[in-house]
Amino acid sequence: MKYVTEGYEPKQILQYFEDIAAIPRESGNEAAVAQYLYDWGKNLGLYVWKDEYNNVIIRKPASPGCEDLPYIMLQGHTDIVAVKLPESNHNFDTDPLPLYVKDGILRSNGTTLGADNGNAVAYMMGILSDNSLVHPPVECVFTSGEEIGLQGANKLTPDAFVSKRMINMDAGGEDQSVTTVGCAGGLEQKMRQKPIWQPAKGNFISLFIHGLQGGHSAGAIDKGRGNAGKLIARILNHVSLKTKVVVSTINGGTKQNAIMSDVKAVVAVDDLDVALKAIEKTVADIKEELRVTDPGFVCEFGPCAVPEKMLDDVQSKKLIQFVLAIPEGVRDMSFEIKGHVLNSNNLAAVQVWDDEILVWTLGRSGDDTRQDAMGEEIRSLADVFGYDVEIGANFYGWKYNPNSKLREIHTKLFKERFDIDLHVEATHGGLECGVFWGLQPEMDIICFGPVGGGAHTPEEWLDIKSFGEIYEYLKFFLEQLTK
Repeated sequence: MKYVTEGYEPKQILQYFEDIAAIPRESGNEAAVAQYLYDWGKNLGLYVWKDEYNNVIIRKPASPGCEDLPYIMLQGHTDIVAVKLPESNHNFDTDPLPLYVKDGILRSNGTTLGADNGNAVAYMMGILSDNSLVHPPVECVFTSGEEIGLQGANKLTPDAFVSKRMINMDAGGEDQSVTTVGCAGGLEQKMRQKPIWQPAKGNFISLFIHGLQGGHSAGAIDKGRGNAGKLIARILNHVSLKTKVVVSTINGGTKQNAIMSDVKAVVAVDDLDVALKAIEKTVADIKEELRVTDPGFVCEFGPCAVPEKMLDDVQSKKLIQFVLAIPEGVRDMSFEIKGHVLNSNNLAAVQVWDDEILVWTLGRSGDDTRQDAMGEEIRSLADVFGYDVEIGANFYGWKYNPNSKLREIHTKLFKERFDIDLHVEATHGGLECGVFWGLQPEMDIICFGPVGGGAHTPEEWLDIKSFGEIYEYLKFFLEQLTK
């Protein structure tokens, strides 16, 4: 295999990253990478465990003289968010990620890179395979389905692992001075309704919203970016105030934890000229509103061919109103942690299919009772508009531990190594730390990772120099735990 990172260090760890990038591992499709890790660990002669959900645990004995020390868990997830540019022909079911390096930055051509969380997988493989290292007994936990509601972690039971100390490496970002000390919970809800079809009639318009930045529905939810689903509902509602509108199809969004960045729709209108002018006016308003946060916003629209069918008039109107009414974005900011989003809701998808209308949301909260209340609010709204609700992922967060010994060590060593004073921060994302903390309330947890950005978008990137530095720090940290 030819490695694009040839000439960069740490050579072996970067090659591990590329090895797993060659294995398709979109969320829900982790069987191949799980089997790869299982076989790889077996070949090293280590204890290996795998369950039916494609979680993998590999344990490595302590270095000589460190056998009596308690286990330390290293943890990350194997799955990736599979997002690509509209013009990309990449097949996430079969194709290796098309990695390339430019100016010391690792990217993938037109797709997500998978550094979220390929970093952790490569780091753990490095620790497990290097017998020159000094460390306590190590337990590496590779989970599945993290990006679709922490599914793999939620299938684990307390007897699957032995550690009470944990380093989660689903972390990093552009600011290395931040250490995560807590996370939000999440509540996924799918609202469904059976479509009522009628023969298509009238003048038809197609609309295609694209060019929005999108991004992670935790890390980017407070950036003021447009949500394509909310914008299409706003445009169609505005048109409906001028002339009758009936939806034939709407299709936008594929991931519950990604802000919807594009959507397509076909609608019937009574007065074509009035409708086109109304769309033009609303699109111009939106473009002005998003000039700073989403300058790439585009809405292509115009007359189109007549489709076979369209929704019932009343059902169409209620669909537009329902999507328009769903809370989107930041709901509450924390009064305890400056600048921290406490509650939010993401409209993840709006899809009209032959046999189903789907409206999909993911709420997040750092407060369990507020999360429950927010869910009830959306379910009540769904009930008003006649939608059945399916609750999917539903998990609470990881609460801050003011007496963490592991964090005390991490803060001291990070300062020694990088001359950086760490400050604590809770994330609005849902981390597997919350699941492990729930399974083992005595678990002492820290998080760190390399410099990178653009998670869950085709612009995802990884700083190779930082990737190497943080791996060296991980080795240093583990050695210090033996002293």
